[in-house]
Amino acid sequence: MNSTAGISFIADMHTHTLASTHAYSTITENAAWCSEHGIKYLGMTDHGIAMQDSPDTWHFENLRILPEYLKGVRVFKGIEADILSVSGELDIPRGMESVYYSILEWVNVSMHVQTFAPSSKRDHTKAYLNVLKNRFVDVISHSESPKFDYDYDAVTKACAEYGRLIEVNVCRIERGEIQTERYKRILECCEKHGTRIIVSSDAHFYTHIGAFDPAKKLLEEIEFPEELVINSSEERFLGYINERNERIGKNV
Repeated sequence: MNSTAGISFIADMHTHTLASTHAYSTITENAAWCSEHGIKYLGMTDHGIAMQDSPDTWHFENLRILPEYLKGVRVFKGIEADILSVSGELDIPRGMESVYYSILEWVNVSMHVQTFAPSSKRDHTKAYLNVLKNRFVDVISHSESPKFDYDYDAVTKACAEYGRLIEVNVCRIERGEIQTERYKRILECCEKHGTRIIVSSDAHFYTHIGAFDPAKKLLEEIEFPEELVINSSEERFLGYINERNERIGKNV
């Protein structure tokens, strides 16, 4: 296996715009920054409606008006959806699922204390395993939180089996040693099961997009195999997009 020494990235698929009210940049500013810094693919993934700072449902229903490309950057219409329960329910309005999923091109799923009261390791594991049954889900995001402990081995194995991704979140690595050490354990399980990962900034201001050095340092330190990092290669990234389209039954 090739190590991640010298790795570079072509996509950042977890970013926010000022539609999430604790973020501060427009989608145009985000795309312009990507264009200037070699990021070819950008996920516009504002918070789902259960979060206190989320945009209105209209934000997601109207994403269809956005062009595919801004400043030469392919912009994916996405969401950071909240896991609401052990059953894997997401904060996508009931009765509106078909509308949302016909528009959304990328779905990150996360646990936040505002929308999922921390419970037991068993419950958190069940929630992740159940949400993976949703064919539209792409990524389990920032799952290193000590508040939401889970069975890393079981969930990373399920991600590999379902063809989904585990995120390495730069914002969370920057919080400190506890998060970094938990990511090491998650990544060990990913390597064991051949689970693919994606490195994301979780940027809330445009200058943070693609600022992946903390994650790159971590991957190099543990000699994580680059072939499991989908956004370090255009071929791997577009290969995943093709897989996704087949999974959801989208004609390309």
